[in-house]
Amino acid sequence: MAIDPRLLRILLAVAREGSLSAAATRLNMSQPSVSIAIAQLEDRIGQKAVNRDRRGAVLTRAGETLLRHAQAIENVLLQAEQDLRRQAEDADGPLVIGGTTGALLAIVPRVTALLQAEGRILDISLRDAKDDDLAELLRRREVELVLCPSPARTPPQDIEETLLLREPFLLVAGPAAQLPPGGLTVLQAASYPWVLPLAEGATRRQVEAMFLSAGIPLPRSTVRCDLLSTMKEIVRHTASLALLPANVVSDEIAAGLFKTVPLIGGPPPRGLVALTLRNDSPSPTARRFLAQAQTLQEL
Repeated sequence: MAIDPRLLRILLAVAREGSLSAAATRLNMSQPSVSIAIAQLEDRIGQKAVNRDRRGAVLTRAGETLLRHAQAIENVLLQAEQDLRRQAEDADGPLVIGGTTGALLAIVPRVTALLQAEGRILDISLRDAKDDDLAELLRRREVELVLCPSPARTPPQDIEETLLLREPFLLVAGPAAQLPPGGLTVLQAASYPWVLPLAEGATRRQVEAMFLSAGIPLPRSTVRCDLLSTMKEIVRHTASLALLPANVVSDEIAAGLFKTVPLIGGPPPRGLVALTLRNDSPSPTARRFLAQAQTLQEL
């Protein structure tokens, strides 16, 4: 069952405009031509793709599935145009990287420095997203690779995972905090106020599992937040504790803005990984980025 990509382009216009007539105007086609194209697509797949009534056009479940692939095709073609333009300018990219805030912070600045040291002209864009949204960004070709904490579950069959580095968590507090130099047990730490991750994801699960494994409830006094800059400021100006990746707080610790002591029974280092589409052909820029990222553990 070969699907004509031109029919997917028309389906994409129908989904965006909400009606066949509006899609026809957008595509500079007649409405009957759009209707015929949708009928041809439905005949090809053997299912309804669009439900039409006086209110407009609504995609069926099959139509929604095709829509994701139509979006991916559109993004691939746009990427091809951008690749050729930047190639003519002797630049690396464009490379769009998706990821969680902490993973982007831990990896991208260091890899960018390595690439710039090679004298490369870079065109890299970053897209911050939640863990659960990252795979779909890849499938729709909105990003070429993803940086995130290693998922607790096995990745889907169409996603390939590459371990880049392991990064320890550090227990941090503000400079005025009175902490025993020998460190805190998880039970002792739970009596303090905490700043915890808000979004459901690998980091939140790992931090919460630490308390559950110790057989104690989560701290009673908490502020939940996903903005790293805000989390840091809350820790710096309050009596709260936070468990943050080492790379995220190393500068503040060196500058005396944070204190850190051992957390006895704390979580193991988190793995930071790159996710790509399996059986896909990464661009030269993506391959260079990944090659440099895999050297970070050695630095």
